[in-house]
Amino acid sequence: MSRFAVLRPDWLLRGYSDRPGVLANWRTGEARPLAAAGAYVARACDGHTDFSSPFFLPKHMATLDLMLEEGLADECASGAELDPRQRFREAPNRYIQYTQWAVTGRCNLRCRHCYMDGPTGRYGELSSADALALVDQFVGANVQRIHLTGGEPLFRADFWELAGALMGQRIAIHQISTNGVLLDDDALQRLRDLEADPILHFSLDGVGTHDVMRGCSGAEAAAVSAIRRAVDAGFRVSVTSCLDGVTRDGMLPALDLLADAGVRSWHVTAPQAIGCWTTASTGLSLDEQAAVCEPILHRWLTLGRPMLVTLCGIYSGAPGEYVPPQEPLHRCTPDDLHCGALFDDTAYVLPNGRLIPCPRFIGTPFETALPSLLDVSLSEAWADEGLRARLGVTKAQVLAHNPECAACNEFCECGAGCWATAYAATGDVFGRDPVACALWRSPYRRRLEGIAAATV
Repeated sequence: MSRFAVLRPDWLLRGYSDRPGVLANWRTGEARPLAAAGAYVARACDGHTDFSSPFFLPKHMATLDLMLEEGLADECASGAELDPRQRFREAPNRYIQYTQWAVTGRCNLRCRHCYMDGPTGRYGELSSADALALVDQFVGANVQRIHLTGGEPLFRADFWELAGALMGQRIAIHQISTNGVLLDDDALQRLRDLEADPILHFSLDGVGTHDVMRGCSGAEAAAVSAIRRAVDAGFRVSVTSCLDGVTRDGMLPALDLLADAGVRSWHVTAPQAIGCWTTASTGLSLDEQAAVCEPILHRWLTLGRPMLVTLCGIYSGAPGEYVPPQEPLHRCTPDDLHCGALFDDTAYVLPNGRLIPCPRFIGTPFETALPSLLDVSLSEAWADEGLRARLGVTKAQVLAHNPECAACNEFCECGAGCWATAYAATGDVFGRDPVACALWRSPYRRRLEGIAAATV
């Protein structure tokens, strides 16, 4: 008896130089590496291949049954059509799942801490033709998901054209980072019309203090309105608040507001010493940050842990019932790369098309150490083993130049901190991150964790 199957619509077949077969759900981000039998069966789930033929052995039929059971494919009548975008497509580069794309360096606000130097428009933005050519590069490299950021991404005149091009190529818009000013009801509806379901990531730098940080009157009211409308429209909403001497008094009220609004996660963080913040004078010491974070933790606990919260690297807690801190999935070893973001499964693209490991490298010589995607394709850059080798500083090299790290009990988790932050602070490619060093040696992480545990 003939038997046919077809992949369910959200699943795509992809291949990479280091992963010959991957079954990827472009909407959820789930990616399943496929062994030879799995790849063989998945390719045959095209609505035309008869699984009752002698080309399929019992092991293949068992794999098919499992795929049907797990909701990866459906049995169908002969001739069912598979969307061409789901068919196997091989990229010449190593595995790359996720890209953060700053689609513009321009913004409608004048934030005092902008890592992108948005008030000056330093990085500008690519033409529509060049930006659409980048979308083609993402397709060629088999990028599965994308985070649109800026600057203010919605400030780009062709934002919706780019969003439509990505969704049309089955590259999911996983997240959009926005100040909220331009995210009106029409914009939310356009996302729904595209069948996009991104996490909407807003900035809210305290209640009563946001406008000062953002350099624009009315920015706070617009952000709060956008946050509430996005939650009410059913989007997942995340908020980041930058903590400094100006915003510190607005943090506790912000927690109450965001809990009432129903946001999924709230991240309180100190601004990074890059971009506009390199000339700032209102930053807080770690002791001062901890003094703000402790009352926030108490209030969050009193409210019943309403959302995921992270507090300046000092504390991180999930919503709902208390979960004791888990052992890290990976402890740093001397063989690790000093920067785990380098050629991992995520790329970051600046508004001018420059490929960098992460935004923290902005303003450092590493910003120009990687190529522009206007000169080489993402696939070529991601497959460049020589480039990987040149940037492959290891933890062992950092330890050799920092004996205090080698003797520190926290190294296995701290790993000498962030390479970009270390370089920006020391000017030494083998330097250690003073921010991470102070944090991991401080008593605050254990103190705040103890407060959380005591409330169980």
